[in-house]
Amino acid sequence: MPPPEGGSTDPHRRGRRPVLLIVGLALFAIATGLFFLGRQADQAQQQEAVRLQPAAAIAPDPFTPSVAGPVPALRAVPPPPAPSPESGKVRVAGHYGSEPGLFGGTVKASTCDARRLANLLLRDPHKSQAWAGTLGLTTADLRPYLTGLTPAVVIVDTRVTGHHYREGRARPHQAVLQAGTAVLLDRYGVPRVRCATGDPLRPPAAVTKKVVYTGRSWRGFQAGGTVRVLPAHQPLDALVLTDVVTGERFIRPVGGTGATDRNVAGTPVSSGPLGTVAAVPVAAVGHTVTGLPLSVLAGKAWRAAEAPWTCCGNGRPEREESS
Repeated sequence: MPPPEGGSTDPHRRGRRPVLLIVGLALFAIATGLFFLGRQADQAQQQEAVRLQPAAAIAPDPFTPSVAGPVPALRAVPPPPAPSPESGKVRVAGHYGSEPGLFGGTVKASTCDARRLANLLLRDPHKSQAWAGTLGLTTADLRPYLTGLTPAVVIVDTRVTGHHYREGRARPHQAVLQAGTAVLLDRYGVPRVRCATGDPLRPPAAVTKKVVYTGRSWRGFQAGGTVRVLPAHQPLDALVLTDVVTGERFIRPVGGTGATDRNVAGTPVSSGPLGTVAAVPVAAVGHTVTGLPLSVLAGKAWRAAEAPWTCCGNGRPEREESS
């Protein structure tokens, strides 16, 4: 008997049709997945992550337990810089570490224990070597270097290059420190330690790709309201800090932990943008703090290596980053 019109008597051929259909759909799904993976990879190559670090947050893989002291709530500090009006751009303004309005604290009180940090690091030779290497130090330099730094808090969201400790190495990452973060400052007014994690800090690297912020944000964060700190033109004997509770300014000698703080009479906190005072004269402090040689405290070689940013707008270094 002849087969029905349009039909087939071959059972193998009829069985192959569903298999071919499934294979075709699988190949299509694989091709689609590879296409989207490729697009994601291209986008990732065009982006750079900047980690948001809330003031007291313990980031993954910290160098040490927290050595930060209590930090009062920021009540009377200058407002952050206005965000950049350019569409799709984030202006990260540079301010010299000698300028009042970048850092604060409370009179006669320390917000970071540098001696404890030195003790914690020196217990582990691998960790101390990794920490010291980020700033061009040796482990023998660590204790005198750390105890020569000045405790303060950043009072403006601040861009830095942070480091975490993983697999015996210091791993760098770009980060934003929230206002209120306890730090240790060097003689040029540059943050060198995030006290909540003991992590070493360097000035931020220039970001030319699209910025993608990761981590937990905080109320009031604005990408265009962040700043980066440039080394002062010369080593400082003291820093002008803002009392985060009263808003008054006070002087803290470099390396001081609060006991030698002095009030600055008649200097109100600014209600506008950050100040532009170039440096603190030695006469205003009453004495000079001596310590390590300049090459250890933050020498010219470090400053040159950490200044890849272009300059200048209205006499102030700055760089626009894609966002």
